[in-house]
Amino acid sequence: MEPWISGRTLIRLWWLWLFTAVIIVWLANGTSLDIRLADSAFDMHQHAFTLKHNVLLETVMHSYAKTILTVFWILLLLIAYVPSTKLPVHFSASTIHALRWVTILALVNAVVVSCLKHQMPHACPWDIARYGGTSPWVPTFSNHPAMQAGHCFPAGHATSGVWLSALCLLWLPQAPRKALLMAIAGLAVGFTLGWAQQLRGAHFLSHTLTSLWLMCGWLLMVFTFSKSRFS
Repeated sequence: MEPWISGRTLIRLWWLWLFTAVIIVWLANGTSLDIRLADSAFDMHQHAFTLKHNVLLETVMHSYAKTILTVFWILLLLIAYVPSTKLPVHFSASTIHALRWVTILALVNAVVVSCLKHQMPHACPWDIARYGGTSPWVPTFSNHPAMQAGHCFPAGHATSGVWLSALCLLWLPQAPRKALLMAIAGLAVGFTLGWAQQLRGAHFLSHTLTSLWLMCGWLLMVFTFSKSRFS
């Protein structure tokens, strides 16, 4: 059985993942970037996030994008688990193996983020007193008081698209550069969806970055504890 990537590359990726965690915590707690970005989306004169109900952000990039990506995931799920004799197109065993991991990672990431959101007391920007809400602002990685309007961390909508980064498995181990580009593209989709929510006042930057970081962690676990082939 072949590894997805070489051991040396894997070690470097784990170190990069840990270093990224430090950077995210520093940006959230050691700088005012979260607040400054939220301020830029908030109209102080109207005292509102003016893009909260923007058609492009709310309807297209939130509702439609989530639906389209969910349908795409279901399609991949059918390809991965329906017997190949019942599919109109033939897929190789290695492709099926990779797609099974893709669908599993997408599900695991969505479930974990959803569970974390229900447990975390973090408020969304539009729930914070600074932006017309009632909750105090607390840096993301600090102790948060119990808030009735919480459960906003990590960013949930980013998970609708960030799982696309797992499609990089389709190009491993034979084409690592293409796999890297696919991983970056998937993370970019997740970040874009998270950014749309930030413009609406639904999340801070650290919420989105944490969701992307978690997805990278699941991918690294697959790289570490599984192989690219059944045999």
